[in-house]
Amino acid sequence: MSPGTPTTLRWGHCWLIYFSTITLHTRLPCIWVSNDVIALMTSKRQFRRILPVSQVVLAGLFGGWGLWQRNQSLRHDYLFGIGWNSTARFHVWPWPFKFAVVLNFPAVLASSFLMVWPRLPESVQEVPSLLFVPILWYWVGSRLDRRWGVTDKTPWIAMSVFTLVCLAGSFLPIGYVGFLPLGFVVWVFTTLVIFFRTNRSSGIRKNERQ
Repeated sequence: MSPGTPTTLRWGHCWLIYFSTITLHTRLPCIWVSNDVIALMTSKRQFRRILPVSQVVLAGLFGGWGLWQRNQSLRHDYLFGIGWNSTARFHVWPWPFKFAVVLNFPAVLASSFLMVWPRLPESVQEVPSLLFVPILWYWVGSRLDRRWGVTDKTPWIAMSVFTLVCLAGSFLPIGYVGFLPLGFVVWVFTTLVIFFRTNRSSGIRKNERQ
């Protein structure tokens, strides 16, 4: 500013710089907080949205594939008659079907109480299972959302290990229906781990701590 500038104009210019500085420093923290809040809001409740959809698709693909293989096997004639009318129907369980059952055992168990029409085709009887799958995985996702966000590696690693255990269990030679107690044991252990790791007393979400 030149020496010939009036004093009033100089003071006005100084006050303008002062208020601009104060405004900038007081608003920046609000901007930072707003960005953090937006980040938390966008990352919140993601698992409870992702897991139900993805697991329904997975259960539908492998469960349908397994039922198709089972139907193809039981359509052949056996020593004691057609497969569906013999004891072979209790022995033929393809691995994709086993995998889908172990992966969603609580949903399969819950749907078993709704099978009040045993004469319906087996594929139709399994439809209620798909209705319980999103409920099951919504609960799992809501527990994971208590502690982690979708950008954290821990829940994805745990989900991968869980899926691999269920997949390996579908190939184990543990009897014709051994996959049912296996699914029960896997989910009892999984439920205990979920409760322990996502307990509210120690389940402050990682994003909120940072």
